[in-house]
Amino acid sequence: MSNSSAGPTKQDIEAVFHRLRSQPANKACFDCSAKAPTWSSVTYGIFICIDCSAVHRNLGVHLTFVRSTNLDTNWTWVQLRQMQLGGNANAAQFFRQHNCNTTDAQQKYNSRAAQLYRDKLAALAQQAMKMHGTKLHLENTADKADGNESKSTADAEEDFFAECTNDNNKKTLFDNNNGEREVKLDIITKTATPTLSKDKASTENISAGAPSVDFLNSVVPPSAVAPSIGVRKIQPKKSGLGARKGGLGATKVKTNFAEIEQRANLANQCKEAPVVSDKPQTIEEQIESVASMRLAYKDLSLQKTREEEKLKSVDPAKAKQMERLGMGFSLRG
Repeated sequence: MSNSSAGPTKQDIEAVFHRLRSQPANKACFDCSAKAPTWSSVTYGIFICIDCSAVHRNLGVHLTFVRSTNLDTNWTWVQLRQMQLGGNANAAQFFRQHNCNTTDAQQKYNSRAAQLYRDKLAALAQQAMKMHGTKLHLENTADKADGNESKSTADAEEDFFAECTNDNNKKTLFDNNNGEREVKLDIITKTATPTLSKDKASTENISAGAPSVDFLNSVVPPSAVAPSIGVRKIQPKKSGLGARKGGLGATKVKTNFAEIEQRANLANQCKEAPVVSDKPQTIEEQIESVASMRLAYKDLSLQKTREEEKLKSVDPAKAKQMERLGMGFSLRG
């Protein structure tokens, strides 16, 4: 047994972790399930891998305190008690019970469940130190290391499932009892309702048989209003394009298409025919028209010769180019 002020020796630390690593849940990382974790979070008493230890360091010491299970030798007895009383199995069960199933480290270790587990584990470690002092192995952890953990967990699981089945059986019993009561109540109500209906019918018959003098002075309207419920309304017939007389909405047109086509052809012929004066031209009128046409041609030829001479005087090269290109103004007839 070691002195509590001096702390556990290296051999004590190795012996404690040798037993803790033999537990099945502690053989995998608590966060990522990697095999053979060599680091731990003392705050939660869990075993983690080297990658997850870096994540825990980034979260801060106030949330999780990381130590190596192989390299660190300056463990305290309280820290060892936290590892002995914690473990991956207990932590996982606690988080599941408090509906904390997230895999994100920030959300997981900042959650209410993580805070409760931290406080609970720290209180249990202090209580174990008062009860056991610097005793190397605690009784419950020693039993778990010897292989009783699997039996106890199996018994716990069996008890849990047995409780569930018992609860289900109780529920079905209650349901059955409720069903019988409901059936009995239904039978009672069904047997009771006919008597009530008979009594009601008898009272109605009695009241119907007695003469009524309440409406003697009332005036009956001459025309009774016909009820509108159940009366079939006759919709007006649709006329026009929506009407389906004689086929797909087509209406019969009384027109002669041959006559319309003949009129259209006559109109086109009138447009294409040249405008001919009604009066026939005399010989004198024909001679005058020919003479006027000759004078017009002469005037045009004189005007174009003048323009050619003007171009030659201004720019003779341009005039030659225009003649080559066939853009001359002389009329050849």
